[in-house]
Amino acid sequence: MKKFQNPIFFKNLTVAFFLTFIFGFQHLFAETKKQHVLIVLAHPNPGSFNHAISKTVEERLVHNGHQVRVRDLYKMEFQPVLSLEEWKRYESQAGETPADVQVEQTEIQWADHLILIYPTWWWSPPAMMKGYLDRIFTPVFAFEADVEGIRGKLKDKKVSIIQTTGADETFIKENGMDESVRKLMGIGIFGFCGMQVAHHEFLMGISGKSYDELKVVLTEVDAMVSEWF
Repeated sequence: MKKFQNPIFFKNLTVAFFLTFIFGFQHLFAETKKQHVLIVLAHPNPGSFNHAISKTVEERLVHNGHQVRVRDLYKMEFQPVLSLEEWKRYESQAGETPADVQVEQTEIQWADHLILIYPTWWWSPPAMMKGYLDRIFTPVFAFEADVEGIRGKLKDKKVSIIQTTGADETFIKENGMDESVRKLMGIGIFGFCGMQVAHHEFLMGISGKSYDELKVVLTEVDAMVSEWF
């Protein structure tokens, strides 16, 4: 019985209990960090490398315990053109919101984190992705603007972008193309809506890579997304 009267024993027991509590709490907190992730994909060819990226990202996220939904804009035959009627009601958003817009806005409301995957066409997203942004990220839903300024309404959400390019790293870095596009997307679009761009990755020189080299890139994407989430 003497060992139970030893103060060092009680001290060690207290430390052990404290560490057990802390590690248990960290485990519980880690479990609560599982996220709703919405992948938005814009490439017309279902056999494209962009689709392979999307599949890799989805599988990694599911494996890591996150809930994932995928919006394949071309497969959905999403209508990217902002109509005259939508333009007329754009600022006020008065009247009934088009059904397809309501669906996509509901998907975004569900998500904690958006991942956009698309190729670079003329150093911009494809028209399909641009039209998605035009029609879905509207006033009232995504931001408010009045005499007091602009207030983003999606501040609780983050976005990551995976953008493939045919251009190589030398051309891109020498001309500052990557930073220009990061500012366009990060400040001019998502910053406007109050969203934080957590990552904007350029997968460079994709069109010049062999099949085996592309498989390596997918392995790198898998590791990258595992680090993000």
